[in-house]
Amino acid sequence: MKLAAIDLDGTLLDRNGKIPEENIQALRKFDENGGIVTVATGRNSISAKDIFSELGIGGYLISSNGSLIAEMKDGKMAKVLRRSKIDIDTLKKAFFYAQEAKISIIASRETQDDQLTFDESNLVKDDPYYEHFNLQNHSFDQILSMLEDPSLSYLKLALTDKSEEKLQKLQRDLQADGINSVFSDPHFLEITPTGITKAHSLVFLADYLGIESSDIMAFGDQENDIAMLNYSGLSIAMGNAQRQVKEIANQVTLTNEEAGVAYILKNFY
Repeated sequence: MKLAAIDLDGTLLDRNGKIPEENIQALRKFDENGGIVTVATGRNSISAKDIFSELGIGGYLISSNGSLIAEMKDGKMAKVLRRSKIDIDTLKKAFFYAQEAKISIIASRETQDDQLTFDESNLVKDDPYYEHFNLQNHSFDQILSMLEDPSLSYLKLALTDKSEEKLQKLQRDLQADGINSVFSDPHFLEITPTGITKAHSLVFLADYLGIESSDIMAFGDQENDIAMLNYSGLSIAMGNAQRQVKEIANQVTLTNEEAGVAYILKNFY
């Protein structure tokens, strides 16, 4: 395998949002032996790029569920290969759906995340995925005013609530209105630009690097990883993955708490 595409939360990272030492060593070995490490995450680039600093290697970053693709060197984005933004009509619809359902929404730019909260008690603040956002709080009227700025560029929307049932209903409502969304975490339903997913961005990156899908292995645990796993020559579901992810994967490894990424990678160097 020439390239490893790896999700972060629930996959490379443990429940505390840390990289197990076994995973660090395995990825360094993979890199030393000519493998291309690609982080593919729902997180924004500001949060995700720090992973490469900790790993101490270069590679590629697919962030915001595919909205940004960048080459990483020395813990920094050396080159942005593609950047996509959500159209204004979709943004306005999503904010109004969030208001109607009283579900908090986080709109991610490249450098900050604008948050609109309807009920702070329903925020999952103890979730490592929530903690990575660079939050700036706004009122509904402020958000609507900001959406009138044509230069505004949101790469991803995250709708979040403690109630998984509310989010699942919202996903159905969005779908009925022609807006696709996927779960990056049981408490985070996310919207990306039309036609943009982790899988679409992995296809773009593979073409850029001249790599066939058969030379790619991918690791994931949530709904937003399924298309990426289906595209890859070798698909690995984490032991803690959602049932539907395990069902489509070629293999199921150990959990993220047991360094399941390293368990698989050790067979490739």
